[in-house]
Amino acid sequence: MAIGKKKVIVYTDWINQFKDLTDEEAGKLIKHFFEYVNDLNPSSDRLIELLFNPIKATLKRDLEAWESKQQTNKNNGLKGGRPRKEITEINPNNPNGILITQNNPQKGVSDSVSVNVNVIKEVLSVRKVNFSESLKPFLEKYSKDMLNDFYLYWTEHGEKDRKMKFEKQKSFGISQRLATWNRNNFKPIQQSKIDNPYNLSPAQLESNRIAKLQLDEAIRLKKLGNDSK
Repeated sequence: MAIGKKKVIVYTDWINQFKDLTDEEAGKLIKHFFEYVNDLNPSSDRLIELLFNPIKATLKRDLEAWESKQQTNKNNGLKGGRPRKEITEINPNNPNGILITQNNPQKGVSDSVSVNVNVIKEVLSVRKVNFSESLKPFLEKYSKDMLNDFYLYWTEHGEKDRKMKFEKQKSFGISQRLATWNRNNFKPIQQSKIDNPYNLSPAQLESNRIAKLQLDEAIRLKKLGNDSK
């Protein structure tokens, strides 16, 4: 055990080392365990040593991970503490949503999201966090509600999808998309019974909205053509 480490993790699959032992042998093994984690350099018979070796290997791996974390914390302390989070993590009770709370985001964050062939190698939840991070520079320009709606819409994906909606685009510039979103006053989350009597999904609502805009534009162009004759 390292100095300052007062806890160890006991794994349930260690029962395999105990289940076929007599009570006397099991007692020797557990005594050997506690002497080892307290740096008492235990010495036992060959059977106990052999049974303890897998446990010992796991304890060493855990110790190395603990020491690495301690070193990271020490380095952060020398730099003034743990880096501050700019945006809250995804609510575990609402894994498809975020809550943006930072009022003074840092500048200079790239305003585009790269879509590449390696995108499926990352876990979806991690990529969602990365996408939410890319929105934080815009907190001064747009409301939290609008950015959250934007996030929910573009991170939508099917149960078996490997990519989110924004990752399926040929190109995706955050600033341009947000400007268009804001200009259209698009709020897919607000679906009242009056505006959405059939309880359509946000994606279906957006599809209907785009279809209506296209129809209105076609009617306008046709009217201009008739007026010019």
